[in-house]
Amino acid sequence: MSRWWARGGGVTVAVLVAGWGTVLLGQEQPGLAAKYPGDVGIEKDPAVVFVENFEAGELKDIVARWGDARPDNLTLSDDVSPVSPGKRSLRVAHSGHLYTHHRPVDQLFARYYINFHEKCGYTHHLPFIIADGEPTPWPKGWAGKKPAGDNFFGTALDAWGEWGTVPPPGKWMLYTYWQEMKPYGRGDYWVNNFKVDDQQPIQRGRWICCEFMVKANSAPDKADGEQAFWIDGKLVGRFQGFRWRSTDALKLNSFWLEHDNDTHELNQDAEHPNRVYDVWFDDLVLATEYIGPVAAKQ
Repeated sequence: MSRWWARGGGVTVAVLVAGWGTVLLGQEQPGLAAKYPGDVGIEKDPAVVFVENFEAGELKDIVARWGDARPDNLTLSDDVSPVSPGKRSLRVAHSGHLYTHHRPVDQLFARYYINFHEKCGYTHHLPFIIADGEPTPWPKGWAGKKPAGDNFFGTALDAWGEWGTVPPPGKWMLYTYWQEMKPYGRGDYWVNNFKVDDQQPIQRGRWICCEFMVKANSAPDKADGEQAFWIDGKLVGRFQGFRWRSTDALKLNSFWLEHDNDTHELNQDAEHPNRVYDVWFDDLVLATEYIGPVAAKQ
């Protein structure tokens, strides 16, 4: 195995190079959602572990379904994607989250739709798949900590500004905490393929279908874990060779729907006074197999 590492701004960037793993770029495949046009009935599929489309109840009811929230900046919105079967989404202004636990699994896919405000700046963190050996009702803070293999690992599908060189909100990457991460005090960054600079910046002001996956290693001594992400149904990055955990008892069991705008050092520029740090989420599905974009109703 070989990896190329670059450092900057207190973080680590990892990009696959020849001889390490496989990256299948632009691959399209049917997923679980194709069997449920408009996502109707998808919550009943045995592979599905959690669904949230923000259609049922008031905000307090949604928070109760999840279990934990930072609700001050959360509102329900009538801004939905063109393919959404519903009429509401969740608007997160500046920073906010919903957090839940689900049945423990060894592989988890998370699909959701996201829309960045046309004037949105850089973000700090976005949705996170988590394996927590000692789950609490609220998300833990792991910043600056290298986890042990028996208590925690996880990955977020984040927007990365490449230290301010990519227009906000940046480009897609996986932000990873695991037992073999480099000890630089922040997580490992995994971008799309062999080159750091060939992914287009994220488009603001439009709905984007995001999906990412984490697969745990099959045994404590096996480095056969994986992670991957898809944008609008196309596989952008797949990374293999992870020894996520040192015990089979540690499972993927938590999901953090998060938008955090704590990136002051990157947002102090000429555009800053006019930025609006709003992000919308909709049509979330968590499952043990690939989900894919919402299928059109017949």
